[in-house]
Amino acid sequence: MPYCIETYNLTKRYPVIKGYGDILLHPFRKKAITALNNVNIQIKKNELFGLLGPNGAGKTTLIKILCTLVLPTSGRALVNGLDVEKDGKKIRKIIGYVIGDERSFYWRLTGRQNLRFFAKLNNISHKEADQKIKNLLEFMELTRDADRMFKDYSTGMRQKLAIARGLLTNPEIIFMDEPTSGLDPITAQKLIRFIREKLVGEEGKTVIFATHNLHEVEVLCDQIAIVNGGKVKIAGAVKEIKKMFHSEKRYVIKLKSAKNSLVSKIQNIAIANKVTTIPDDITPDRIQIEFEALSDNGNIFQMVKELVDMGSEISSFYEKEISLGELFSRVIDTGNSTMSLHTMAKI
Repeated sequence: MPYCIETYNLTKRYPVIKGYGDILLHPFRKKAITALNNVNIQIKKNELFGLLGPNGAGKTTLIKILCTLVLPTSGRALVNGLDVEKDGKKIRKIIGYVIGDERSFYWRLTGRQNLRFFAKLNNISHKEADQKIKNLLEFMELTRDADRMFKDYSTGMRQKLAIARGLLTNPEIIFMDEPTSGLDPITAQKLIRFIREKLVGEEGKTVIFATHNLHEVEVLCDQIAIVNGGKVKIAGAVKEIKKMFHSEKRYVIKLKSAKNSLVSKIQNIAIANKVTTIPDDITPDRIQIEFEALSDNGNIFQMVKELVDMGSEISSFYEKEISLGELFSRVIDTGNSTMSLHTMAKI
């Protein structure tokens, strides 16, 4: 399977400016902050890959290295087989970089003029640029506002223009760093749908999407890497990671009617572990039961039978999947060690 992004023990350290005390006491001692530490990831072509992590985790540094804006301290990174240190010019022709930083635009130019300026920087001819800009403005639904000054754009329109700029060179690979930052929920939802359905689905682009928003990753990405402290804690398919972490099976049973005497009996059911009951605030006689099944799967159906024998009327019964939020917390809380799907199976 061909990979369009590959990194091998990628490391980036930034030097720390020493104070006068350190200069006098330790003139030859070097200080550095490790932004990335032995990062290894592989991303397939035409994939929507999520980089998930808290602020300061190293996501932006990784993207900047892959975009050839920053050089690594050690290790290696390949983009479509091209080395980021040796083939920067070739890589920049096949990638697009979308950031939510409004300062990178010229506020007193119109949206169209901004795109013309960046097209010129990318050595796109005037005739070709005009056609591309026209198509992109239509594609991003910005045609009506193309000749308004950027300073008069809403946050959502600015984000759309940032994506249009990232698509100017018709890149094969698009890097997006917090593209929904500052957007209202409706605009963010539209942008997420646009990325998945149009950029990846229709255009066949490879998108690397960096965010700390758990919901966005769950909706958008099939493959993720959780980054923290400059390390990739785990990478793989969301479903597979959830499955590995979800070693205990938890189930939810909803009852249509549950009297107080029945609730007390449910709490003492012996064939299930960690039984919790959650009353329905709207309908007092209804209740939701969550429980952890014991090793024998037959106990699940035994519990259902026991509930029916008690006089319960069951309206639904399903397995409860671990949430991405809980998964994220567990991975981050594992400390500094980097985990793989193999090691996770032992958790």
